[in-house]
Amino acid sequence: MLSVRDVLEKTIARFTRAGVDSPRLNAELLLAHALDLTRGELLGAGDRELAPAHLAKFDALAARREAREPIDYILGEREFYSRTFFVSKGVLVPRPETETIVDTLKKEWPHAAGFAADIGCGSGALAVTLALEFPRLCVLATDISQVALLVTRENAARLGAQVRCARMDGLSAARGPFDLVVSNPPYIDPADADGLHPEVRDHEPPEALFGGKGGVETAERLLVQASEKLKPGGLCLFEHGFNQGEEMRALAGQAGLRDARTVHDMAGLDRVLVAHK
Repeated sequence: MLSVRDVLEKTIARFTRAGVDSPRLNAELLLAHALDLTRGELLGAGDRELAPAHLAKFDALAARREAREPIDYILGEREFYSRTFFVSKGVLVPRPETETIVDTLKKEWPHAAGFAADIGCGSGALAVTLALEFPRLCVLATDISQVALLVTRENAARLGAQVRCARMDGLSAARGPFDLVVSNPPYIDPADADGLHPEVRDHEPPEALFGGKGGVETAERLLVQASEKLKPGGLCLFEHGFNQGEEMRALAGQAGLRDARTVHDMAGLDRVLVAHK
């Protein structure tokens, strides 16, 4: 029989050989999940021996992580804005950088109200958070992926948010007009694919990652849609790559938006375009 301590040490070495980031943390999280314990409870149970069924369950999870599948897909959850969201294959794993959109909105329009749209909702992290943080907003979440819309509906139900979901390309079928349009569009240049971590390149949906030529082709098209569907004076917030701020401001102007500027994320990098209709 192997103890919790034995299994952790073996798995840490296994993950290290596979190139997994933070191998100890990953091993602890997966073993705690397999044993239905918190990470704190696991660390206090180093001498506990694992039953064969628990060991088999953990081995299956560890094999997925060794193959560089994102741990968020394996655990089935990811934290975003201090809430736990369900995630699965087929949706982008929420990133802390996207929280910059919520923080920016709180500064720009602390009592936001009216009609809002989240283009390319993915897991629904942004749409659901907006609905919960700004209860006077009526939020529409759109995506071309049926999987994304199912996950968004699941998260809205779990967290008690009122979010309408619709399958469409951007805002192509939305009537509008909107007071607010937000988006975390795909913005990675396909030419940079080889430099991505395997967790991202090989497992996350490519349609949510790659933004066409230069990484901004998709965003350019969606900015035009946002401009067309925003009310005069309406607010537009788009996430983008750390090196795309200047280009995104120019594209916003070409789309008919005004007062375009860039907001930095927590790391001090260009991250969110802010513009008005």
